Amino acid sequence: MIDDSSHGKKNFTLTPKELLLRYLYYLPWVILSLGLALTLAWVKLRYTTPIYSVSGKLLVNERNPYGQSGDKFANILELPDNSNNLNNEIQVIKSSTMAMRVVRKLELQKQYAIKGNIRTSQSHSTDLPFQWLIETAGDSAKSKSYLITIVSDNKFTIGEKTDEYSFGQQVKTGDMVFRLLPFSSIPTTEIGKQFLLSWYNENDVAWGFTYAINLGILEGTSVLNVNYNTENIKNGLDIVNQYMKEYQQSSFEDKKQIAFNTLEFIDDQLDTLQRELGGVERNLQKFREDNRIVNAELQSEKAYSEYNDSQSRMNELQVKMKIISYLKNYITDPINTHKLVPSNLGIEEPSLIQQINNFNELQLQREVALKSTTTQNPLVVSLETGIEKIRQDITQNLENVRNAIGLSYNSLASVSEKADQSFRSLPSKEKQLLEVTRRQAILQELYSFLLQKKLETAISSASTISDIKILEPASTNGIVSPNKKSIYLLAILLGLGIPAAIVFLIELLNDKVSGRADITKVTDIPILGEVGHVEDDVQSLIVKDNNRSYIAEQFRIIRSNLQYILPKNEKPVILVTSSFSGEGKSFISTNLGAVLALSGKKTVILEMDIRKPKILKGLGMLERRGISNYIVSDMRLEDILHPVPDVEGLYVVPCGPVPPNPAEMLLDERVEELFVELRKKFDAIVIDSAPVGLVSDAMSLGVHANASIYIVRHNYTLKKQVEMIDAIYKEKKLPLVSVVINDVTIKSGYGSYYGYGYGYGYGTRNNMNDYFHEKAGSMPNRFFKLFSLGRKK
Repeated sequence: MIDDSSHGKKNFTLTPKELLLRYLYYLPWVILSLGLALTLAWVKLRYTTPIYSVSGKLLVNERNPYGQSGDKFANILELPDNSNNLNNEIQVIKSSTMAMRVVRKLELQKQYAIKGNIRTSQSHSTDLPFQWLIETAGDSAKSKSYLITIVSDNKFTIGEKTDEYSFGQQVKTGDMVFRLLPFSSIPTTEIGKQFLLSWYNENDVAWGFTYAINLGILEGTSVLNVNYNTENIKNGLDIVNQYMKEYQQSSFEDKKQIAFNTLEFIDDQLDTLQRELGGVERNLQKFREDNRIVNAELQSEKAYSEYNDSQSRMNELQVKMKIISYLKNYITDPINTHKLVPSNLGIEEPSLIQQINNFNELQLQREVALKSTTTQNPLVVSLETGIEKIRQDITQNLENVRNAIGLSYNSLASVSEKADQSFRSLPSKEKQLLEVTRRQAILQELYSFLLQKKLETAISSASTISDIKILEPASTNGIVSPNKKSIYLLAILLGLGIPAAIVFLIELLNDKVSGRADITKVTDIPILGEVGHVEDDVQSLIVKDNNRSYIAEQFRIIRSNLQYILPKNEKPVILVTSSFSGEGKSFISTNLGAVLALSGKKTVILEMDIRKPKILKGLGMLERRGISNYIVSDMRLEDILHPVPDVEGLYVVPCGPVPPNPAEMLLDERVEELFVELRKKFDAIVIDSAPVGLVSDAMSLGVHANASIYIVRHNYTLKKQVEMIDAIYKEKKLPLVSVVINDVTIKSGYGSYYGYGYGYGYGTRNNMNDYFHEKAGSMPNRFFKLFSLGRKK
């Protein structure tokens, strides 16, 4: 049937189905692209150094720096909650100070690598068969690298030099002096291997770790996850474990600092008391020697027993007064502005003890924050404000405690004054001795008290534990890069996407008619059929008797469809034209005439493309007199009418010599006479006219025809020419216009070019030129013939 379906939307847009079918033509190239992409992905995975993830977990015990009144202090100071404190701890771990401790502990300024044929892999010091012992680093700020090649079980070379060194021998290169000490005898398997030894500035290495180490807070806990990505698992395990140990040690050192300051304070006071007590004892000894008094206590036992109790209590108060004075002087001294205040000195006032603990905790918070930021940071400023406020509160509280002790002391002094009256009756020398003895007793009691507190503080310091606990030592989490699934997925996407994009661009930029859809979407002109590609560029007569090739069958289909176009009860006079030269107009005219003749109709082909005739050449016939001779002379039709060999009932009227005025010649009266005679002698007439897109000859001949066939060549005719065909059809400039698509290739992404199948059962594979066997049945052939786009007729 003729395809004359109407389409309301006139454009060249492809439906998804049509686009998919077009892509199927390029399937071999897509498969090739996909295979290449997957191969490249495999090569990348094979030769890319894998990156491993190593992690460990730390438990940070919550510390309330404000004691029981924590909420009150937090509200006053507007300090961050515990999650922010954990964030502060993260900054401490990521600080360059912490990184430097790790670098120096593990000697990470020394880096090792094994050089392979394709890549150089990071190595651990224990993976090498020798130890790199650096005796003199020289300028440690400069980076240095040495390529070590093991040439025998006791010799090695450095770099490209041929000089050989013995293991254990001192090597001087540049400003560095080192030795390579084998762990044992060098295995034969290590001979020939190359090792890259590198020395880096420790500051640069530490700075790099501040970015490389990653920390996260496990939701709802005070647990920190320490993560590090590395090429070498052993290095990663060492680094993460050391980071956790150093952080734990840092926390332990902070707690020890309070005890250290307390001991330092007690030692200072003990030194002072020891000097005073020594002076009193020397005075007492001298007084006894000068006055020959051996035991004044026995002489004044009765008097002393009367005020002994009051004096003992007064001594205790004096000790407390002295401690309060020491603390007040210590906390108000500008030198001690950011030092911890001793807290284990026997102070019994709960509020004062709480304030000192809060003060020390804020000082520690400030020290932690300053490890990762500056004094201008809002958090540090807030902490310093809180410290100053508590300092003032402690100072005021110390003054209040001292005043209270003073009142008690004055009360006891009054009692003691009364008891002291009894001493007046004693001899003056005994009285003086007793006063010296009293001074000695006070100092001795204070000295003993401080010694006791020193012992308690030392015991407390020895039992100090860190607030940080290593929950999980470092372990590997597997490879994080390269991601095999992601790379293969990307390879598949690129392998499919790149050719798909190229095909899409090719189709988007293609301005040629690629198939039936490019015509039916623009115009309602009936399509008689399609004619496949023919390799023979010389012989244009394909349709012959007993020919069952697929090309001949397609012309038979066109002949069948013509019955729906041609007017009834009239002999068909068919005008064949096209837009431009080279679209196969003469080829279609020749075989259309042949297929009509084989149906029993006496048919004549008129070679009326006077400007560029091709009919005779395609038939393999020599040039003869023709239409131009007939018009300008009185020749008869029989003089220019010639039978076509091999096709019974088919005749041709050649063009004849090319005239200087073809357009005017076709308007001559003799042309009309020619058609009158031809209608009498023949059952069908096929007119091979000039392209309508170039000259007006076809329009002039249209008055003699009752049907027109417009030739559109696959991948040759411009899409915009279809609009011109549609205009000719709608404006009826030619009679009963229909379309034949010529030179259709196997690129049948449209599902209709070879869908008819008529005639294939009539012959053998040889009759059909092995078409499907050669072009459609063999996938490898598709690879070599995909881009054979130069189709000629």
